[in-house]
Amino acid sequence: MRPIALLTDFGLTDPYVGQMHAALTRLAPGAPLIDISHQVEPFGAAQAAFFLAASAPHFPRDTVFLCVVDPRVGTSRRILGVQAGSQSFLAPDGGLLDLLLDTPGLPPARIFDLSAAATDYGLSATFHGRDVFAPLAARLSAGETLEGLGTPLTREDVVRQNWAKPQVEDGGVLAHVLHVDHFGNCVLSLRQGFLFAGTVAGLSLEPGESLPLRRVRAYAELGPGEPGLLLGSQGFYELAAYQDSAAARLTLSPGDPVRILYPEGMEQLNP
Repeated sequence: MRPIALLTDFGLTDPYVGQMHAALTRLAPGAPLIDISHQVEPFGAAQAAFFLAASAPHFPRDTVFLCVVDPRVGTSRRILGVQAGSQSFLAPDGGLLDLLLDTPGLPPARIFDLSAAATDYGLSATFHGRDVFAPLAARLSAGETLEGLGTPLTREDVVRQNWAKPQVEDGGVLAHVLHVDHFGNCVLSLRQGFLFAGTVAGLSLEPGESLPLRRVRAYAELGPGEPGLLLGSQGFYELAAYQDSAAARLTLSPGDPVRILYPEGMEQLNP
């Protein structure tokens, strides 16, 4: 049985995660179950997209990823399957797979609409994680394929969100906060290899406040409380403050836009 990794916004207070584990254990006995996180902010597709894109490279090659952040559960929104190399991904069509599909070096990804396969199950209109996604994940774990379960889609067919791709502008780049971690670091929608080599000039926040910003390699290179930009361990750039919460100092939350400013006359970012 292939391992199954779970990522949801269900939290740990309610019985939802336990019921998903129970369904998977019943339908795919012997499949290793690995929890990425169930503490995604409610309806936080951008945060879940970051968790998935950052985590997938560290999992076994044949993992089935069961990802549920689904504000439109019970509607006609698609149920997606993605095959990238030997890894398979299941998610509602709401942008959760955006960052994964844009990952540099990702094996060629094939996308499928699995909505028709979902009609095989007795549905709860409000808990597709247990009643739709878990049975689909179990079938993949047991050896069925996405090709056999769904119909092909193109990248243009699926929902894309504006936070997924940074926008290069005159004088800087517009990005979004994807996640604020336990330490208050603000993970941005800027990947390793995207940002220009060298320094940065500043940070512009909405609705227009600007402040100086240094690019550093390690948190300790910053002064106490000084905001800085560095490449984090998850392969994305972060706004950080040494032994302090950058999110609190800058009043930032997931979804907020920020502009990283270049020094005057600096050339455009490397792609």
